[in-house]
Amino acid sequence: MMLAYALRFGDITVNMLRSYNQNAYDMAIPDQGIWLLSRFQSPFVTVMGKNLFGDHTSFIFFFLVPLDWIYPHSAALLVIQAVVIAAGAVPIYLLAQHLVKSTVLATCFSAAYLLSPALQQGNLEQFHVEAFEVPLLALAVYAAIVWRPRVLLVAIALLLLSKQDVALYTIPIGLWVACRHKTGVGPAIVAGSIVVGLLDNFVIIPALLNGIPTTYGGWIPFGSLHGFIEVMFRKPGQFWTFLTSQGRPWYLWQMVFSAGLAFLIAPEIALLAILALGENVISDFAYQHQIIYHYSMPPVAILVCGSVYAVSRLSARWMRMLATAGVTFCALWSCVLWGAMPFSDNVPPNPDPVHSGDVTIRELIGRIPPNAAISVANNYVPNLDHRTWIYMFPNPFSQDYYGNPAQNGQVVAGAPSIEYLLLPECISCDLNLKPYQGIFVRIKSQFYQIGKASGMILYERNIRP
Repeated sequence: MMLAYALRFGDITVNMLRSYNQNAYDMAIPDQGIWLLSRFQSPFVTVMGKNLFGDHTSFIFFFLVPLDWIYPHSAALLVIQAVVIAAGAVPIYLLAQHLVKSTVLATCFSAAYLLSPALQQGNLEQFHVEAFEVPLLALAVYAAIVWRPRVLLVAIALLLLSKQDVALYTIPIGLWVACRHKTGVGPAIVAGSIVVGLLDNFVIIPALLNGIPTTYGGWIPFGSLHGFIEVMFRKPGQFWTFLTSQGRPWYLWQMVFSAGLAFLIAPEIALLAILALGENVISDFAYQHQIIYHYSMPPVAILVCGSVYAVSRLSARWMRMLATAGVTFCALWSCVLWGAMPFSDNVPPNPDPVHSGDVTIRELIGRIPPNAAISVANNYVPNLDHRTWIYMFPNPFSQDYYGNPAQNGQVVAGAPSIEYLLLPECISCDLNLKPYQGIFVRIKSQFYQIGKASGMILYERNIRP
């Protein structure tokens, strides 16, 4: 099942890349950053105008640097992503074997995990560090329950290297360990998580952003943390209206139903995801409470582990079998309704780059020198980002969705160094680029056309301003 999952989603996402259907955000950002690290350069990602680790403290990406020495292609990240998500089935299987002592039931729980629509949909959304959090969370929960303290500490350490908000998972795990095992490991996990979380959010990210406001502060509802707390306690009606808006209850139902609902029997493990799910639900950023985005992937591992734990609390074998069948049925049904398998209601297209016009565009792109400074259309950035200077048009000629938003509209310092442009033949026909047609008209005289394929034109600079 793991192999089938990895092959399917590795194949689809790589074909999306080869067919120029991956976006600059969020495929090219980690890809360019990891490539820069592999060349021993500062990971300043010109795709977004920020340091890679100023966006997220994903220091776990250092482990992917050798990959660019061996196989320096963007597709490698997509294959790795599908493999590590599939690998989350291993600790879930081992946990189920330990608790319910049945190969058949353990296999069913692994299937329930791999059938999760949140995992599948998130897997299709470019490349994200949350893919690494999923198997690490499953491993941490397994080690905490079975009590493998060394394995647990390794999993927690790797989780804390993943992202600045991962303490929302590791602190509850530490508290559970402290209550259940009565050792110093639990308090150490809690203390370490708090320290790392504070360093990530209040020292490392501000230092690397160097005055650039973080995006994520704007996701707190009611304007600020103070405003959120005030509304919650002083205006409960308004707060309830907020919680029931933008499909938040439906999102929660999709998450818990796809995990099988069995965790309700004994919810203490499933509750380890409560802080992270709460963050997703409360956030003002709508992507966080939709299962089609990567924010929903990590809770899946905990919820499925929660179902395994809850089923194991049932005393009778027939009850465990019935509850496991219910988990498997819910997972399969949710995959049909919202997943991305061949039998799902909305099967994602699997592009065929070999038998399409993409062959000619690849020949055109092949004319761009390896480390030339370029500005290209959004969905071509991930195929060209193994270079020091690459921008998503209209950057760097007019700053937009880049660096400090207070400087939108300004010319970025790298503009005079741009050697090539790759843009649609009809910019006004492209909904994303149409607003920037005037910028192209302004700079067009500095470039001349050197090639055309599949509706795209390659320009080379002929005038140095």
